[in-house]
Amino acid sequence: MVASSSPGSGALAVGQPVPDFILTDQNRRQVRLSQFAGKVVAVTFIYTRCPFPNYCFRMSNNFGQLQKRFREQMGRNLVLLSIVIDPANDGPEALTGYARIWKADSNGWHFLTGSLPEIQEVCRKFDMNFYPDEALLVHSFHTAVIDRQDRLAANIEGNEFTAQQLGDLVKTLLDQNN
Repeated sequence: MVASSSPGSGALAVGQPVPDFILTDQNRRQVRLSQFAGKVVAVTFIYTRCPFPNYCFRMSNNFGQLQKRFREQMGRNLVLLSIVIDPANDGPEALTGYARIWKADSNGWHFLTGSLPEIQEVCRKFDMNFYPDEALLVHSFHTAVIDRQDRLAANIEGNEFTAQQLGDLVKTLLDQNN
């Protein structure tokens, strides 16, 4: 099964309620976490210019696989949030193009951006760290899953899990209280 990380300073622990946040999606709409109350929400962190196929591309591919597997649940019971860590380069226009690459259903899969301080605040909640290094962003890998009661169900560190494993976790949460 997939391992969850131990939270760092200021990060949420599994079981804790996830505080609301507001960011802007690929369609320039404000998106609040609280608007998805009662749904399972998966969150990952990416930047669209990431050059390594096993990093951000893999995180997006995992969500692409979730979207295919749970097509009927997307937007109704399951929401995917890909939060960018390079808001200077990943504004709504860049995210619209990136969402198109993944054939993202904008009702259920939101690519979110905001100001750097807003992004940093959200990242801290999930123990996600990043910093610039030359032309790249060095970052940790976190995929969080929030249950229907708005609690952190898992914060998966790393990129070694499969889309199947992530999907199985999501399915377990979708099947609870259904």
